[in-house]
Amino acid sequence: MPIKTLVVDDSVLFRKALSEALGGFTVIELLGAAANGSIALKRMAQSPADLVFLDVHMDGMDGLQTLEHLRAGFPDTVVVMVSDSSTRTEETTIRALEMGAMDFVQKPEGSDFQASIDELKQRLRGILSHVEVRLLSRGPGSGIRPASPVVAARPQVKTAVGGFAIVAVGVSTGGPEALARFIPSLPADFWLPIVMVQHMPAQFTRSLAESLSRKARLPVAEAQEGDAVLPGRILLAPGGTHLVVRREHGKLIAGLTADPPENSCRPAVDVLFRSVAAACGDSGVLAVVLTGMGSDGLAGVQALKKKKCYCITQSERSCVVYGMPRAIAEAGLSDESVDIDVMAVRVSELAYFSQAHLYP
Repeated sequence: MPIKTLVVDDSVLFRKALSEALGGFTVIELLGAAANGSIALKRMAQSPADLVFLDVHMDGMDGLQTLEHLRAGFPDTVVVMVSDSSTRTEETTIRALEMGAMDFVQKPEGSDFQASIDELKQRLRGILSHVEVRLLSRGPGSGIRPASPVVAARPQVKTAVGGFAIVAVGVSTGGPEALARFIPSLPADFWLPIVMVQHMPAQFTRSLAESLSRKARLPVAEAQEGDAVLPGRILLAPGGTHLVVRREHGKLIAGLTADPPENSCRPAVDVLFRSVAAACGDSGVLAVVLTGMGSDGLAGVQALKKKKCYCITQSERSCVVYGMPRAIAEAGLSDESVDIDVMAVRVSELAYFSQAHLYP
C-alpha cells in the first residue's frame, strides 16, 4: 500500500525540493503540497494523508498549532516536522516531538537545488523506513491514547530484584514524547542517578535536555566530559557523541567518546549500557528500553545481564515504533513490559525497593 503524503511548508522552493525528493521513493503517493497549516487542514478533511511533512515555522497557523489540530482530528496520521538549524527552531522541534510528531527532517543549507534534493533523499530513507513500520503496525484508532491507561498484570519476574546503583535508559524514534511522559513524572526525591541515550543530532539533544529539565522535578542536563554521575541527577548523551560511565576513585564519572557509530548510531545505547555494566554491574543496574527502531540496546542488555540487571521495556501498545523493546523481549531479556504513562511509577517502585534492600 502506498503512503499517502502531504507536504506543508511556506517556502515554494522547499516544497518543490521535498516533493521531488519524495517522488524518488516508490512507496510514496504524493497527494500535494500546502503553503500553510490552514490549507493543510482543509486538504486533510478532503483527502486524509498517512504522512504529513510539516514545517515548524509558518505564517498564520504555525507548525505547532497545525500539529495540535492534526493530532486531535487525524490521530493515525504520522507527522514528520521540517526544521532548519536555528536555536529557535530546535526548541520548537523538540516541543513538536514531545507533542507526538514522530520524527523530523532538517532542511539542506546549500543553494544548489539538485544537491538539496539528493541530500533530502539520503535523510528521508531512514525516516520513511520508520514510517512504514509505524503504519504497518498500527490498528484502528491507534493514534488515540487513553488518558488513564489500564495497567496489565505484571508478568512473573525473571530476574530477582535487589539493589541498584543506577538507571540506564535507551530510546530512539518517538523518544521525546516518551521521555516527556516519563521523566517529569519521577518524584523529586528519586535517589538513583539516571543516564540516557536518545538517538538525535547534536544540536537537538541540548534543547531536549533543557525542555525536560523545565518540566521535571529532577535536574536534566546534556552530559559533559567529567560530569559527576550523582543521585537524583539525569544526564543525556550529546548527539553525535557516545556517552559512557566510568568509575574513578570510587566515584561514577561521565565520559564522552568519538568512537565509530554502532548500529549506525552515535550516541549508541549499546555503548552506554556496556560501560554501565563495567562500572556498576556488580552493584545492580535498572535498564529501561523505550520506543525506537532497530535493535540498539540489545547487546548492551546482554552485557548487563551477565552482571546484575533488571530490565524494563516499553509496552508495544504505547510505543511509536516497537523495535528496540521488541528486540529485548524476543531475546528473553525483558523482565517487565510497562506502558509509558506508568513507567515513572514502576521505576520509582523499583528504586525505592532497591533503597530498602540496601538500607533496611
